[in-house]
Amino acid sequence: MKFAAAFAILGALASYAAPAKRAVTDTDILQYALTLEHLENAFYHQYLGQFDQAAFKAAGYPDWVRNRIENIAEHEAQHVALLSGALGSAATQPCTYTFPGVTDPTSFVGLATVIENVGVSAYLGAASSIVEAAYVTVAGSILTTEARHQAWLYSSVDKGPAWSGPEDTPLDFDEVYSIASAFITSCPSTNPTLPVKAFPTLAIGDDGSITTSASTDGAYVQVIAGLTSNVFPVVNGKVQGLPTVQGISYAVLTSQGNNTLVGDDNILAGPAIFNKPFNSQSGNPAPAF
Repeated sequence: MKFAAAFAILGALASYAAPAKRAVTDTDILQYALTLEHLENAFYHQYLGQFDQAAFKAAGYPDWVRNRIENIAEHEAQHVALLSGALGSAATQPCTYTFPGVTDPTSFVGLATVIENVGVSAYLGAASSIVEAAYVTVAGSILTTEARHQAWLYSSVDKGPAWSGPEDTPLDFDEVYSIASAFITSCPSTNPTLPVKAFPTLAIGDDGSITTSASTDGAYVQVIAGLTSNVFPVVNGKVQGLPTVQGISYAVLTSQGNNTLVGDDNILAGPAIFNKPFNSQSGNPAPAF
């Protein structure tokens, strides 16, 4: 599977430590969004600088693919400028990043699809915590653009479905930061402290086998696809009854067996990212929960 390496990266990297949580303010949310936009901006500019048009052509892509990815890179730079302008001199600065597994244009595009999808989930998950109406509009305008990036990369470039289901999947601050932190190696000491934490990493095989540093004794896995979620018991290091879901979805390891009570206080590891491509020409099956 062309995206397998990109998803394996997220399950294998160690989490970057973050300080203890506190109440989230609108300023925190802007700083959090800027942290993600800096990562995306660095990612696109690093690999567009590394892979020229000839490299994309050698990988089988027509010229317009790289040209439009340059447009995406410009969008990410504009997002950085927009959020930095709103925060002024207090704006968080770029960190140092690593993107293991990106060795050619194909793996670059594969990871770009993952990163854009996480961006959509980040803005969607943060929306309900924003108080200032003007900030909701700013976040919404970026969210819809990120969704268009992801849909185009997944469908026009990689010939997959442009969606995962009838709704996108919201993720909370800690869940998103846990994914993003896998790419962060260090940050300026002057950056503002965010009220987020990173959970231990989690990988789940197709057979339900779990890889994580967290204990799986008496644990459950919550699978999140769109606005639908459910929990499944873990027995002897394997998820029991792991469902078949479509597109990109997420899973966390939790100590809570009640689906409605799963939250940051009882998440043990994750999120893991699933990618289950489907043929969008043959219908739009619902998650098998």
